[in-house]
Amino acid sequence: MAFRMRIVVGSTLVSFAAFVTVPAFLSVAGATEPEVAEPPAVPEAKGPPELPEAISETEAPAEVAAPQPDAAVPPTPAETEPGAVAEPPTDPAAAVPEVAATPEATTEQPAAPVEAPPEPAIDPALLDAVPEVEAASPVSTRPAGSRDYASPEEHDAAVEAAYANRYRPADNPLRLNITGRVMFANASGQQQVNGRLGGAAVDIGPAWNKVGIAATFTGWGGRILLPANTGAQMNGMVGGGLSLGLGRLALMSHGYLDLRLGYDIYYGVVNQRSDATAILASQGGEQLVATLPQNLLPHGPRARIDMGLVGSTNNRFFHGFGLSMGYQALIGSLNGGLPTTNMLTLGFSYWMG
Repeated sequence: MAFRMRIVVGSTLVSFAAFVTVPAFLSVAGATEPEVAEPPAVPEAKGPPELPEAISETEAPAEVAAPQPDAAVPPTPAETEPGAVAEPPTDPAAAVPEVAATPEATTEQPAAPVEAPPEPAIDPALLDAVPEVEAASPVSTRPAGSRDYASPEEHDAAVEAAYANRYRPADNPLRLNITGRVMFANASGQQQVNGRLGGAAVDIGPAWNKVGIAATFTGWGGRILLPANTGAQMNGMVGGGLSLGLGRLALMSHGYLDLRLGYDIYYGVVNQRSDATAILASQGGEQLVATLPQNLLPHGPRARIDMGLVGSTNNRFFHGFGLSMGYQALIGSLNGGLPTTNMLTLGFSYWMG
């Protein structure tokens, strides 16, 4: 019993001694340890570092220092041995990693405004001076590229040659040629044959540079009084024939002049004359025989001249409008009964070729 009491008392004393000595030991150890300075606070990065000012165009950009990947990094406290205290870096700038400076993009500076040169002062003596008037030189109305000719005849010849190459190509192509006419005719002949007619004619056929042939179709209407002993009149003729012309040789610089020769055959419609004397039947019972006039087949040569101005063109056909004059001879009728008759014609013409 006494032994147990001793153990309890001894353990209590040991516990008390440990409770007292441990804090004292810790205070002594803290006094002997060197004080560890806290590392300086690193300023928080608020944005990219300020870059140097814009480099002018004439200066070359400075060399950029490349970042050093093998730069020494201070060890962290975790990498040190247990119980060892990491020493803070003596240089505060070493704790911050180096940032490679990048040159700012070169920008063009705005050009300075150009000041207008000052206006020169006006001499007061010039204000009262009388300006000198230069003689006006004659203005040339000659088109550019034209050449001088020794005489007007040479100029006209050059113009004709230029139009000839246009109207009559060197390869002499075959082209359609059409001529139309609206005419008035005055007829007269032997045995008191006379009258007036109006009509139209059309020539259609091929044409070359210097010749053309055509089929002619003509129609006339009016009145031609036949000899008095026949008591008849011819009121119309319809027919046609062949014609020979100048082709594209008829075309000149600004117009056309075409001569056509031909021969026509007509069918003439004959009726009783309106002014014929009435025939009275006799009282003696004699039989009267009235003979009706028969239709005629007049024929004869023809010549016409067509002239006018050439108008618009589509680079293939040339068109012209003008006048037509002609002569038609009727030398007789194939079935007789018509004396020689002459017809003078005048009218308007259209030419295409």
